[in-house]
Amino acid sequence: MGAHLMARRTMAERKRRAAARADRRGVLAHLLSRSDRGVITDAERGLLRAHVEAELREADELRRTVAGQQTLVQRQARQLAAAHDAIREAEQHAADLAEQLRAYRAVEEQRQADRVTRRPSLAEWWTATAAERRATHIRAFLDEQTAHLDTPTPEQP
Repeated sequence: MGAHLMARRTMAERKRRAAARADRRGVLAHLLSRSDRGVITDAERGLLRAHVEAELREADELRRTVAGQQTLVQRQARQLAAAHDAIREAEQHAADLAEQLRAYRAVEEQRQADRVTRRPSLAEWWTATAAERRATHIRAFLDEQTAHLDTPTPEQP
């Protein structure tokens, strides 16, 4: 059933109940004034009692409805507060992560700048120099070992 149709039915039911309540209260006012004057009949007493009981039933039903609505509103208020807390926590976490990212980026930028502008450390220089010396010794050894390959062999007579 569509929401629009339900809304129309609910509105029609509200109007019907409001009209019945207004009629009943009009009769109640009339019966109470007759009772005040002491001219109420036995039939009117029964009608008065029936209308008062109907008003009491509606009042009780309304109180139950209001209590249910209050419980619902309180539950939704707690859920909303919890949602706001979760949002605040998520925003704080995001801010912390953003700050951490900024710090990492600053360190990385400094590391890159240092790599471009700094001179090699003594250990780095020594390692590079040692590697070059080893390569030179290896080349000399290989040249020595393969030197005989470059000399022509004499022809045998």
